[in-house]
Amino acid sequence: MSITEGWVGRKVKRVEDPKILVGRGRYADDVTPSRCLHAAFVRSPVAHAVIKSVDVEAARRATGVAAVFTAADLNEICRSWKGLLDWPGLVSGDQRPLATGKTRYVGEPVAIVVAASRALAEDALELVTIDYAELGPVVDSIAALDEDAPKVHDELPSNLAFEMTFGSGDVEQAFANAAAVVETGVSTARHTAVAMEPRGVVAEFDPSARTLTIRLSTQAPHMLQSAFAEILGLRENNIRIITEEVGGAFGMKAHVYPDEVATCAASILLGRPVKWIQDRLESLQSDTQARDERVVAALAVAQDGQILGLKAEVVSDGGAYSVYPRSMVTEGIQVATIMPGPYRIPVYKGHLRVAITNKAPLAVYRGVGHPVAILAMETLLDEAARRLSIDPAEIRRRNLIRPDELPYTSVTGHVYDSGSHQESLETLLGMLEITPERKAEAAARGRLLGVGLACFVEVTAPGVAFYGARGAPITAHDQVEVRVEPDGSVTVLLGTPGQGQGLHTTAAQVVADHLGVPFERINVISGDTTVVPHGTGVWASRSAVVSSGAAASAAREVKERMLAIAGHMLEVDPSDLEVSDGDVRVVGAPTVHIGIDDIAEVAHWRTHRLPPELRIGLSVVGEYSGPNVTFNNGAHAAVVEVDTDSGLVHLIDYACVEDCGVLINPDIVDGQIRGGVAQGVGGALYERLYYDENGQLLTSTLLDYLLPTAPELPDVRIAHIETPSPVTMLGVKGAGEAGAAGAPAAVHNAVNDALSSVGARVWHQPITPERVVRALDEAAGLTWPEPPGTPGLPSFTEGP
Repeated sequence: MSITEGWVGRKVKRVEDPKILVGRGRYADDVTPSRCLHAAFVRSPVAHAVIKSVDVEAARRATGVAAVFTAADLNEICRSWKGLLDWPGLVSGDQRPLATGKTRYVGEPVAIVVAASRALAEDALELVTIDYAELGPVVDSIAALDEDAPKVHDELPSNLAFEMTFGSGDVEQAFANAAAVVETGVSTARHTAVAMEPRGVVAEFDPSARTLTIRLSTQAPHMLQSAFAEILGLRENNIRIITEEVGGAFGMKAHVYPDEVATCAASILLGRPVKWIQDRLESLQSDTQARDERVVAALAVAQDGQILGLKAEVVSDGGAYSVYPRSMVTEGIQVATIMPGPYRIPVYKGHLRVAITNKAPLAVYRGVGHPVAILAMETLLDEAARRLSIDPAEIRRRNLIRPDELPYTSVTGHVYDSGSHQESLETLLGMLEITPERKAEAAARGRLLGVGLACFVEVTAPGVAFYGARGAPITAHDQVEVRVEPDGSVTVLLGTPGQGQGLHTTAAQVVADHLGVPFERINVISGDTTVVPHGTGVWASRSAVVSSGAAASAAREVKERMLAIAGHMLEVDPSDLEVSDGDVRVVGAPTVHIGIDDIAEVAHWRTHRLPPELRIGLSVVGEYSGPNVTFNNGAHAAVVEVDTDSGLVHLIDYACVEDCGVLINPDIVDGQIRGGVAQGVGGALYERLYYDENGQLLTSTLLDYLLPTAPELPDVRIAHIETPSPVTMLGVKGAGEAGAAGAPAAVHNAVNDALSSVGARVWHQPITPERVVRALDEAAGLTWPEPPGTPGLPSFTEGP
């Protein structure tokens, strides 16, 4: 059976959904072991302070309290950690389960109270007395880089965590030769994943066996098994991590968190289960955050719009710590290296600095730098088009990589093995229906209509060079076990858990094709490190490439073993056999066949009927590493109406074209794209974690931290181009982050297209009504005082 005629490519309903829809999914908070205690954390109310003393005696005497631990207690059994990777010059302070010596951001855990219930633990929190000697906080990333700025970590020479220059070629000469040079400065607000299921952990230590079972809402169980073993001084095979359902993660649940380590340490010290489930306030304060980037970029173009050169200055706010293991620099590095995108850019210089500040740590989040990089590049192209009086689509058409140029090596060294850059743009333009009459109709209602484009590439399924070669416990490969049971049904053990992407469904589709069994006979299991083979986790749009590749590899080997057994049973050469729909048939003689259930019964219970040289085990662990990296590509368009009185932006249409190679399940891919677009729109128009000058988080509830909801989002119209990757086993590319990557630029350009008719622009995200009205007034000659918290932008420097 060929792959294109089988289960791969079908819109199969997700097998994960029924139990979740009827409330039978099991999340971390659904499990409470016997004798379980509950934890709550005292968190720092100040951004930067010396901890002079911690008095916990009154809390220890409170009703129902089993223990109160401070840094002094947990540091005796926990090692410190920091995520440095192997980037030259990257520095960070040590991180520990509880703040030690100083607090460095609001929400950092300082003490843990363990009691008979969460309510009793929270009551006892009020009895913990901490004497803080407040220090001047460092909140602004650019100010943090000043020589006289207060140091967040006293042991470091400054607040500069990392600095590097990317790209190649004589940029200054390219700019000297340009017919026009355009410059933009953009900033994106710090925001976070806001997963439906907050983080949670149930730790159960068995003192007699020295084993630790951890139920955890995570996207990387095996990675955390290794990390927790090292931090807590246990052997890896004494730690079991169970992750059944994950109610959203988006990169935020792929790190070592101090409160999760502290909960495990409390269970070890007490010899009893300890449970901690995060509330929303804690989530907004202490989950890793993202998108806190400021970029100044300039583009040199010829008179016909051809790009001659690009340069960029990027300042990334890394927060207080470099998280383990992915570090605080990955987002900034992606901003600097992805910016050239799908365009023929001959020379480029991107200078990156990552600052340490008194905010929660910055780390990876869906898209990881792509939204910011694409925003900078696409706003530059629109400005160049206006300067040269060229249509925005035409300037892209003239600079996009052509089919005959693939594979293409970008100026930052990325190799685009395949793609449909020109075709995607043309397909997208065919989906738009914007007429002068439509703009006039909007104007009659007091609204300005605008259309924004964004073309991009997305890094997916990065290989070992990305993390593993830099010292992180994150490998490039996955393992999947495929096992045929005695009745002919099939069990698939995935090394990676899902977080809502439908991994069980897609794995079953791949196995059904490569093994030749009906989809309905396959059961997929994941999320228990003592049961499933090794997997590196769910991140960077990698599962369709790597996990599915491993599943196909295992299925193929099991199939070979089945054919060998069937050949003996039918007395034919195995090469003359084929598997289809659960039967093994002789090619050219369809009436001669045997069921897989009959083969499985013999392989399990009737082995005396088989010759000793046959490999009869119908269970194989397959593995697949994939290429070093794959790239998908796409083109997005947003249509907005801007209300000139209120400044409100109404997103009225959204269309996108995606090329992520072979589609395993088109419905699942579309769901990923729509969800990503929603998050991208959120970043463009709504989401902002707002810290004041004292480092206090003012957006600490969902009343203040705005998220897009259904009424704010139009139906996302999606078209697909399938350009199979020549470097992956199944021709697939990742798809999970493309929507989030392209949407902020498309929406931003649409708003500026609308505002350009009156000579106005906005440069900061989110594009709030206040910022729109300010831009309109300033274009009309009115001046506003600069509001507090307006992001400053960096200046071009020579770099390190």
